[in-house]
Amino acid sequence: MRAVVALAVADMAMLAAAPVWPGPLLLIGHIGCSIAAIMLRLRDGRALRFSAIVFGMIAPAALLAGEWASRTLPDDDRPPAPLPEPVVRSGKAQRGASLTIARMLDGRVLHAEADALHSLVTIMRHGQVAERRRALETVVRSFQPSLSPLIALALTDGDQTIRALAAAASARIVQNLATGRAALEAASGPERDAALAAMLADHARGNVLLSDTQRAHLRTDALALIGDHPLDPTRIEALWAAGDYAAIDAIVEQAPVDASPYDRVARATGWWRGQTIRHRP
Repeated sequence: MRAVVALAVADMAMLAAAPVWPGPLLLIGHIGCSIAAIMLRLRDGRALRFSAIVFGMIAPAALLAGEWASRTLPDDDRPPAPLPEPVVRSGKAQRGASLTIARMLDGRVLHAEADALHSLVTIMRHGQVAERRRALETVVRSFQPSLSPLIALALTDGDQTIRALAAAASARIVQNLATGRAALEAASGPERDAALAAMLADHARGNVLLSDTQRAHLRTDALALIGDHPLDPTRIEALWAAGDYAAIDAIVEQAPVDASPYDRVARATGWWRGQTIRHRP
């Protein structure tokens, strides 16, 4: 340590005498003091690789020399670092729905904050950009034809990214409809026609991403699959869309009055009877 201090004092003295001594002599003396100080540090085995960088332009060669010198020095007697303790998991690993619930609870799955804005429509109209984007993702993940107005609303959003996502979602929904219809038409079984008719009727009723002509064609195809049953809700919806109220009156007359109040047709015919009586002169 004393030798390093002496070399440092000598180096500072030479720098202080720069106005008197010639430049080449000062440079040679400075390099000599630096090399001597570094060699002393290397001999002590301290900061071996770090000390090599002070060689400046010959640092790569100094690194190689330092690596060779480090092999000649005695190894430090250091105990190995202790291994971390094994993680003890309580209970069995979470699977399925429980894993999904856990992710939702700790915030790894982002959903629209209904507590703050109360509805997806309000989020799409008045929420922040991030909230509107999460609401759109929620609609796309759990899409139903009745949710298509939200995607149509996102197509006119002020944010360009949301509009692009809504356009991609709209194209994917139309593609999924065509793919699902082709799969059901290729299937066989007694429930094929009912499932296909229900899917076509749902999209004809609520999918505003389709044109009026496309929805009319879907409704016609659904009617061709349900047969001649007069009380089918799809048939009543088709007559309503066509404005044939006399045919709806005839269907309502055939519906039993004492049907279950939980039956959708019974509720619809009951409402129609009430409206007919109210507006009858």
